[in-house]
Amino acid sequence: MRRSERIDGFVTEIWRWFDRHKRQLPWRDLADVDDTQRAYKIVVSEIMLQQTQVPRVIPTYRRFLDIFPTLNDLADATDAQIIRAWRGMGYNSRALRLRDAARTIRTLHAGIFPKDMDALLSIKGIGHYTAAAVRNFAFYLPTPCIDTNIRRILHRVFYGPERADGTWPRDDAFLLKLADDVLTVAMQHPERTSADWHAALMDFGSIVCTKRSPKWDQCPLAAKGLCLAAYRVPMLKRTKKKAEPGRHVGSTFVPNRIFRGRIVEALRDAPKGLTLEAIGQHVCIDWSPSEHDEWLRSLLSALVRDRLVRSNEKKREIYALP
Repeated sequence: MRRSERIDGFVTEIWRWFDRHKRQLPWRDLADVDDTQRAYKIVVSEIMLQQTQVPRVIPTYRRFLDIFPTLNDLADATDAQIIRAWRGMGYNSRALRLRDAARTIRTLHAGIFPKDMDALLSIKGIGHYTAAAVRNFAFYLPTPCIDTNIRRILHRVFYGPERADGTWPRDDAFLLKLADDVLTVAMQHPERTSADWHAALMDFGSIVCTKRSPKWDQCPLAAKGLCLAAYRVPMLKRTKKKAEPGRHVGSTFVPNRIFRGRIVEALRDAPKGLTLEAIGQHVCIDWSPSEHDEWLRSLLSALVRDRLVRSNEKKREIYALP
């Protein structure tokens, strides 16, 4: 099958599948007329969706926009307000980066969300995929991009399965050119937008062309002979995970990032702050000052450096949100 035929067939089948299986998500098909307001809602969703599954994002996304309905509202927010609104999401530093991006847009772009790719990429915290997502979903400007789902789909359809260790023979720069060619064909279908196309790929990757258990028996691409990886994706080998800082609690190893999240969670409900001793009792079921004091201090120092926690040593080492 020629490459152009595979692209045409791929695009046609993805559109057909999407018409039947499109997910209804609160950041899709936004009714906002104002471009900046749409872009604001999109960038909030994209930052939240980094390393977090859709079901966890939906309630936090709605609550966050209730608290900070506009870009200016977010730009005015304090660190503590941001971290409290981010409750339940984890990776709290994302929240501060999002707020800082809002401040940059207000300062450098007069509060108007830029559409130009270079201008978007100049905003700290916005990478290539997020910038392209804003252009596609907020401004309907066809912009090729690669994320986890798109990479997996394009590679399996056009080049075959991933390696046994889960890596891909083709790099993202190579796949980005293919994504551009595919997007050009997808936009030839009447009444379709680049937002629709990328939503279709996200849904297809999440429901059918999944990482570990692709549903080849339900895959229209496999049925039409359009997927070079169908039935041939190897079992991924169990590789030893890279050592991660943390400690054992009983027989269970708990990474430090989990404890960091617990500390922030405890401080969300303590507006006046907590002492080191109180924090230890909150986050460690095996808390022992003699054994864990130095370790907990190191975690708190790192959180202070990351602007997620502040300390007041004049008040018996009280720690609180910024």
